[in-house]
Amino acid sequence: MQISANHLLSLINDVLQMSKLAEGTTVLTHERISLVELTRDIITIIIGRAEEAGIEWEYEKDKSIIPYPYIYGSPLHLRQIFLNIYSNCIKYNRPGGKITTHTDSLGEQDGNCTYRWTISDTGTGMSPDFVDHIFEPFTQEKQDARSYYHGTGLGMTITKELVDRMGGSITVTSQLGVGSTFVITLPFEIAPSPE
Repeated sequence: MQISANHLLSLINDVLQMSKLAEGTTVLTHERISLVELTRDIITIIIGRAEEAGIEWEYEKDKSIIPYPYIYGSPLHLRQIFLNIYSNCIKYNRPGGKITTHTDSLGEQDGNCTYRWTISDTGTGMSPDFVDHIFEPFTQEKQDARSYYHGTGLGMTITKELVDRMGGSITVTSQLGVGSTFVITLPFEIAPSPE
């Protein structure tokens, strides 16, 4: 009953958010964000889920470049983008699997910077046909996916809508039985460091 209730609540929340995005009533805020704190928040939420599923979660700090640690953006929606992707990376992974992340700076121009996050997993992967439809609402590759994985099929649709609203891009490459890679590119206004 608890699993069913959580699944229903997740479905309702996703449908409501999709409705707001479709109507254009989702408001993206313009707040100063510390990328270090945002990353720490996401790790705090995800690391426990990954450990429970027996999956190694690795943030490649030595390969990540953050020359502009403070940016302006909508922290709630940024967090949601990454949590949706990481949730999928955990959900469609296997015990002993791995998720890796690294961040690149694509440069600065006129007070704006662009960051690219590359998130890879060693999960079940997807067929080329399904990858073409991953951002469509209520889409899941296997017919029994909703009952087995307790997903709504809206997470990636919401993620794509939010990334588009932020002026960014998201791409997915995948191979069945090998895993998937998500590349998120987002532009930001650079914020001053706090006093």
